[in-house]
Amino acid sequence: MAVSATNYAWLYSLIAVYGVASGTAAEYARRNNKAAVNDTGDEMRNHFGAGKGLSGLSLFFTLSASLFSAYSVEGIAWEAWFKGWFVTRWIPAGVGVYMCFLIIAPRLHALGKSRGYLTLSAFVYDRFSAPNSQYQATAHALRVITYMCMLLPIFTYQISQFVSMGKIMSAFTSNAISETTGVLIFALIMLHVEAIGGLRAVAYTDIIQGVILIIGSLVFFIASGVEFGGLSRAKEYFIAEGKFVKLPATSGSWSIIGYTSFVLRVAAAATMFPHLAMRLFVAKDRKMLQRGLAGMNFTFFWVQLASMIAGWTAVYALRDDTGVSIANQQSIFGRLALMLKTSSNFGDFASSLLVLAACAAMISTADSGLLAFSTMFVHDIYLPYAPKLFGPKARTDGFALKIVGLIASVCALGIGLALSIVNIREGKPDITGLFSIQTVTPIHAIPAVWGGLHLHWISGEAVLCGLIAGVVAGLSMVLDTSFNVKRAIGLDEHSSGWNTCVFAFLINIGVVLTVTIIEKFVLTKRAPSQVAPGARPLFIGTVVDKMFTAPLAWVAMLMTLLAACPFWYKPSSEVKYVGDMATWAFTSLFFSFILAIEVSCMYLFRWEDFKTEGDEGVDVDQERGVDVNAVSKEKFKFTGLTVEQVK
Repeated sequence: MAVSATNYAWLYSLIAVYGVASGTAAEYARRNNKAAVNDTGDEMRNHFGAGKGLSGLSLFFTLSASLFSAYSVEGIAWEAWFKGWFVTRWIPAGVGVYMCFLIIAPRLHALGKSRGYLTLSAFVYDRFSAPNSQYQATAHALRVITYMCMLLPIFTYQISQFVSMGKIMSAFTSNAISETTGVLIFALIMLHVEAIGGLRAVAYTDIIQGVILIIGSLVFFIASGVEFGGLSRAKEYFIAEGKFVKLPATSGSWSIIGYTSFVLRVAAAATMFPHLAMRLFVAKDRKMLQRGLAGMNFTFFWVQLASMIAGWTAVYALRDDTGVSIANQQSIFGRLALMLKTSSNFGDFASSLLVLAACAAMISTADSGLLAFSTMFVHDIYLPYAPKLFGPKARTDGFALKIVGLIASVCALGIGLALSIVNIREGKPDITGLFSIQTVTPIHAIPAVWGGLHLHWISGEAVLCGLIAGVVAGLSMVLDTSFNVKRAIGLDEHSSGWNTCVFAFLINIGVVLTVTIIEKFVLTKRAPSQVAPGARPLFIGTVVDKMFTAPLAWVAMLMTLLAACPFWYKPSSEVKYVGDMATWAFTSLFFSFILAIEVSCMYLFRWEDFKTEGDEGVDVDQERGVDVNAVSKEKFKFTGLTVEQVK
């Protein structure tokens, strides 16, 4: 006997259980932060940086949960329903992110341990402090601008999570719970967790949602086959109805160029998302981080592929559902879960668990973004500049900084909720649009972070000029309706299919190289700059990491990533099938899996611990509160200055 679709007792009960479990995890995290094994003696770091760091299951699941967000459930299922095989772009892009993390993860983790970093902007400031820049003001400008660039993904992540939660709850309950009500319920849970236990609480709730999501994805995969006919039935329907039977065109909207542009820009730009970078800084154990990143590559083939199959299945399963349309992007996930709810085989409990799994994943990601915002505000804005502006009135003790961070969290949550409610009412940009625009500004921090980590010769002035040029050009291109042809619907795309931020990023790189050449060959007689009072200039030296001494491995990975893009298929040709999947989609997934193996091997066998010049062997717990000049009595090899000369 089918379950009544108007009975939501299981859903309400599971939400209540999840809320209690999250609150318990937050309290447990608060106590663990004070335990001797985790307590750093710094209340601010205990809250925002999980004390001495995360390890074990909490580290693995928080790495996973920080990337699997609303789009992994809501957006991917909708995109698969709307655009068919094109949705496979998310898997090579996701694996590509971890390929690009190879560039920064070893060094950022080491710097997080040795210098106590929690934000990318803090690293950028130290790296380009004089004498690495001609003027100390350059380092200040870089810190503030990179901070501002990284706000965009935080708020787009928040909005997309809230809107998706609202859509799923509304679709599943046939609007018994409105979109706005769904958003507010989970926002309260999220704020409670972040306020009580900080980063450690977020990591513990990531374990809860990770287990639920793994189980939910498996149930959804099985259900799509048993109840809705699975991929084989969907394929028959595609062929009979003539859906998704052509490969994408060369250029334009949803094209081969668009697919390739998405994969390349997401792979690079997502490394600059602050909530992802924080996990690199706070990992307690290098080996656990190393193995966690190596294993994370393969989780895309569980969570995201399950959502894709659900979306493809939905094309057939929801063929007679008039409530689903392209115009309103109604939650495909929620509609399928509602169909599952009325099934005698899987029933109310399983479908309610699926909905909770999706919402829990979204809460986790939104909470990570919220914590990243408050951490960035405290470390990159309040601590450096509030004492200068307000003097002794600006308290900087650990308790005061924690309060400042919580106030920042409440403000960020309020902004995110307001924008989410506007988005729900206006309907644009949709979830696809939010993920499209979130790379517009953070991509321009790449020269400062990637270059700053590995290129000892790059100056702050060169990076600053490129950053300003790139951001200005990028914003101009996004807002120009003649260049960004999808500006009216909240997307970021040139008529060729390339995202506008790709063009702006090339301008950024070009300016950096031009200024560098001028500095090296024209302005050769400038007087060396001095270390500013209180600054901790970071000297990365000239040593090349083991990760980069195998160029053939990088060539192989890049070629594999490109092979996962369908540009080498004949555009607009007839789709052929491998089993129940289009050949070109299967090829993309196949090469993505090969890339995942390659990337995993690089993490396991090429990782090399990094030590900065002047900081050899000094752990952050020893260094905290100590001026950089007292850290080491060696010479700063990069500048040739001794400690006494720096003083």
